[in-house]
Amino acid sequence: MTGNQYETIVDCKEISLIRRGFSVLDTISFQLKKGENLAVTGVSGAGKTTLGRLLSGKIRPSAGTYEVKASVVEMVEQQDQFLSLSGRGNTHYSQRYETQDISGIPDVREYLHRVRKEAGVTGKEVNRAMERTEITHIADRKLLQLSNGERKRTQLATALLRKPQMLILDQPYVGLDIHSRKRLDDLLLDMCKTATLVLICGANQVPAFTDKVLELEKGKIKKFTERKAYTVPPVKTVSTINDSVFHALQVPGEKKTFDVIVDMEDVNVRLGGKHILKDINWQVKRGEQWALVGHNGAGKTTLLSLITADNPQGYNNKLTLFDRRRGTGESIWDIKKEIGFVSAELHLYFLRGRGIFNTIPGMDDGGREVYSTLSCLDVIVSGFNDEVGMVTEPSEYQLHIAMQWLRILELERLEKSLFAHASLGEQRCILLARALVKFPSLLILDEPLQGLDEQQTGYFKALLNQICDTLGTTLIFVSHYSDEIPDCVDHVLEISGGEVVRKEPVN
Repeated sequence: MTGNQYETIVDCKEISLIRRGFSVLDTISFQLKKGENLAVTGVSGAGKTTLGRLLSGKIRPSAGTYEVKASVVEMVEQQDQFLSLSGRGNTHYSQRYETQDISGIPDVREYLHRVRKEAGVTGKEVNRAMERTEITHIADRKLLQLSNGERKRTQLATALLRKPQMLILDQPYVGLDIHSRKRLDDLLLDMCKTATLVLICGANQVPAFTDKVLELEKGKIKKFTERKAYTVPPVKTVSTINDSVFHALQVPGEKKTFDVIVDMEDVNVRLGGKHILKDINWQVKRGEQWALVGHNGAGKTTLLSLITADNPQGYNNKLTLFDRRRGTGESIWDIKKEIGFVSAELHLYFLRGRGIFNTIPGMDDGGREVYSTLSCLDVIVSGFNDEVGMVTEPSEYQLHIAMQWLRILELERLEKSLFAHASLGEQRCILLARALVKFPSLLILDEPLQGLDEQQTGYFKALLNQICDTLGTTLIFVSHYSDEIPDCVDHVLEISGGEVVRKEPVN
């Protein structure tokens, strides 16, 4: 770092932020010296992202003062804005799989050159940024075709081009496989040489290169200490869920059952002339619970898109869904009504104020806050008809079931709260309830634990075990980490480079 290493770069004095009568941050005071790197931790909803956005200058406090002595402060959000930047923020969910729909979308190199011009740096800096973030090999890939890991590294390349003196990263490890996390650690360690880093992360993800840890709880500082003195707080473990929470659920008596949920025979998918999936053979039978695993970019999301009927190449393959061969007269909605679905990408579609990203908690729009009008109950009810961004007038039965799932998730207090005001972890739980309200024949959870704290993760897994045991739900669960996979999973499918490398029962 240049300049006096003992000079204060962040000075917060009794910072508070109140939104609609709710205290998001409460009298936050701390200092950070130049050359020091900070980890901000705390359970979901503690105020971590809001503090990061405040430090980046995106929002202003209701009370208190703060000073950030850095000429350029950059924040890398947990959710990237590539969908919005592509001009497709309000189009249909399946657009990323339709070749004719991506011709006008910038590729990685084009996008970075656009950023480079805004930042006023040379073209050589683009090549250097791509090399440092290891994305040179995807320079010609369209933004909407990137995997989670590729998106995260492209976000970091964007930040590098702006040459920040302070870089704030919100949950940078979320959605990354083990190898990608190690590469990110190496990159961040290198970036420490030229910038102060503020990492918003889980208590068990605090990197060794950070100097200070700030732990938040309900908007207040619980602990501010040296990294070497920080101990991860114990997590309340949850192994079982009380059976009584399921007794009030009214499972529809006329619910149709299927024997073969998914059957793929030599399935292939190409996009832009490249093989994304190759010769996939996979069958999922009623009552089975599968883990779908593989590295970032392996093809997992594309595989799921065939099952959810979002990928039109399903018509060109030998694909059976719910006992019916694809392309024999069924509609997309016939398929979707049998599926409960949660993913980080779908999550984005519920964060839509003006455009799609302006209702991320804490985000503002030129100083004027913009929020979605959907309440948490609205979002859950929208699952009955697979609606996004609107809700048909619900029946009494639908309202009753939605409220039952709110109680099961212990989130009744959020019934009338705006979805945009809930924490990221709470939003993810609300989306799980949305997926479950119609008692789907197939539940697909694509990395559902992103954004959840450890206690929520434990409860979520225990809940899934109970759901599969009590309701006999067929499950496809996607994760990069074995410790995230619930005990109910009895089969595993692993893909690498678009091909099946492992398919077997779990002991």
